[in-house]
This record gives sequence, structure tokens and C-alpha cells, in this order.
Amino acid sequence: MAEGTRSGFAALRARAARVDDGLFALRHDLADRVVTARDDGDLVEIGVSPSGEVVEVAVNAALVDRVAPAVLADAVLRAARRAQRDARRLLAERSEYHLGTPTDGGAPA
Repeated sequence: MAEGTRSGFAALRARAARVDDGLFALRHDLADRVVTARDDGDLVEIGVSPSGEVVEVAVNAALVDRVAPAVLADAVLRAARRAQRDARRLLAERSEYHLGTPTDGGAPA
């Protein structure tokens, strides 16, 4: 095998190892994070994982009896969308930090 080919493979292995280390660090960094957001009226707070999965829902007990079900449903959706948008931004920021590659996660929702 030519010397250039060996050094090319070594460089490729080193890059793969850096990416693997970066992915491990990213998974560790995001493992226990929960991104939360509220609706405009502070009726609902939603927590999502960095992947956008809803993991927490809290309803303001002092206000919930005063609103119609449709208002509550709208508040849930608004809070969930905000939390998911913020989770995409977090994922993009942390991915860039650990992997050095920007993603489109910071794009407006």
C-alpha cells in the first residue's frame, strides 16, 4: 500500500474518532435536559426533551377553572410549539459545540 494511502486512512480514522467522541459528548450533554416554555397567559407550561418529545405538562390550577376547554387546548399547543422550537435551537447549539457543524435547528419555526 502506498504511503499516501496509509496516511489518508489514518487521517480518516482520526476524524471518525473525533466525530464519535463528539457524538458521545453530545448525548451526555443532552441526556437529562428538559426545555420548558409557557403560553402567553401562563396557563400552561410544557417541558420537552431535546428531541422535542413532550415529557412534562403543568397547568396553572388557579386559572384552569376560569377558561374554556378550547382556550386550554390552545395554550397547550402554543407552549408545546415554543418548547419544541427552543429544543431545536438547543440541539443546534450543542451540536455545533460538540461536533463543530452548524445545523438548521436554529431556523425559525
